[in-house]
Amino acid sequence: MLAPALKLFYSVAGRVLLIDAEDDWSALAVSNLLARWFLTPLSVPTAPHATIKIRCCSELPPLPEGPVRFEIAQGGACYTDGKTLYLDFSGSLVTIGPSSSPEVDVWLTERYDFTSEVLAQVISQAFSAVLRRSGLFELHSGGVVPPKHTKAVLIAGASGSGKSTLTLQLTACGWSYLTDDTVLIAESRTGMEAWGLRRFFALTVDTMAAVGLPQLPAAAEVSLSKMRFTPQDFFPSAQVPCAQPGAIVFPVITFEKESRVRSLTQSEAMARLLRLCPWACYDKPTASEHLRILGRLVRETVAVDILAGTDLLDDPARASDLLTAYARS
Repeated sequence: MLAPALKLFYSVAGRVLLIDAEDDWSALAVSNLLARWFLTPLSVPTAPHATIKIRCCSELPPLPEGPVRFEIAQGGACYTDGKTLYLDFSGSLVTIGPSSSPEVDVWLTERYDFTSEVLAQVISQAFSAVLRRSGLFELHSGGVVPPKHTKAVLIAGASGSGKSTLTLQLTACGWSYLTDDTVLIAESRTGMEAWGLRRFFALTVDTMAAVGLPQLPAAAEVSLSKMRFTPQDFFPSAQVPCAQPGAIVFPVITFEKESRVRSLTQSEAMARLLRLCPWACYDKPTASEHLRILGRLVRETVAVDILAGTDLLDDPARASDLLTAYARS
């Protein structure tokens, strides 16, 4: 006999999300991960915008026969029969239904260690899906706000593009920050908004050294090759939860001696965003709205490539000098 479901409510960017867990372990696993993100637990049940149903060691639904299959960034595979998406991570599944129904189901094959990368990937992908159904769209991007400005500079790029290094360099130069890795893009009555998703930075030792921080912070956690820590451990810079985007920067590592900035057209910026946001095409129930939001983001911001040379490593303040000119008030 199954234990009663445990219902956990969280708010983020004005939306309410419900975790409908089958057992105590599932509820604890999710709440442990979400404690690292900018989500606010709610003590009073509230009508949710979207729901994640999570169960552990239950019978998994069968994958469709002859489905289309494609790889997911950072591991895992997606199968689809044209209606439902099945995200497979080492046997554990996330299923995303064929309509815009705000429910996503999670089946975990085992009780993973809470530090498990598989567990983090499964829950993250499930949350990404319900966020899209709530009008919040993820972008792999750092977010920083220059001194004396209110609008954010988004530093967008895939893993290895240099976005975390650049985000940390600007934070070290006194820029306020939202996050180093993922922002949520949303529309409000006053315009576009960018919300930081996670509370910590996750950086390699090389990235730390690039801005003159070779020592491991006392409060850091090591996960695989990266260290997790909050920038307040080192910098007086303030963390801001939300800001209106003013510019998008796409870092490109060149290894040339001198860095430079190249302006982008709206079509060039949109093409870069689409490469970073594959669900804008794959998740059909939310694709139209996703594309519309990305289009508005491009129209309302300045977009540039920063062709990052070795001078950024020799002089971390160089990044601030280059990009301040593109920041909007």
